[in-house]
Amino acid sequence: MPRKNKKTRVCQRLLIFLALIWLGMVLGISFLEAPVKFRAPTLTRSVGLDVGRHVFGFFNKVEIALGVITLGLLLMIRPSWPTVIPYTAVWVIVILQSFWLMPFLDARTDLILQGQTPEKSNLHAVYVVLEVLKAGLLGYFGFRHIRPFKPNGRDNI
Repeated sequence: MPRKNKKTRVCQRLLIFLALIWLGMVLGISFLEAPVKFRAPTLTRSVGLDVGRHVFGFFNKVEIALGVITLGLLLMIRPSWPTVIPYTAVWVIVILQSFWLMPFLDARTDLILQGQTPEKSNLHAVYVVLEVLKAGLLGYFGFRHIRPFKPNGRDNI
């Protein structure tokens, strides 16, 4: 494989760094903060729902920014399909969450905060499944590509 230029190697390392940072945020927010919040005995359900809505709303904006940055980096280096596919799947998940699931879940939260009981729905479970899938894809990308970095500059992304 021919030696890659410095700009390409920097972009590749940034993609790996962003994948692993993004993975850490997904794990920290979706699988640590969210469930633990509802175990706090002094936190009411309505306050927990309101805080959660704000946390996930802000995190969604961060994920959109990460998606745009990673897309830009991928366009700069034009990698092979095995590199593009995991990020493409993550972008699709973020788009589904942003424009389909989060508005629906926010509307349910509004009803609960108004004292109403919303209809039963499995969309929260769909959101959780997509979070698991997103975490798996980011972990796969980050850990799969971190190994090929060699000190001689012959990276393999």
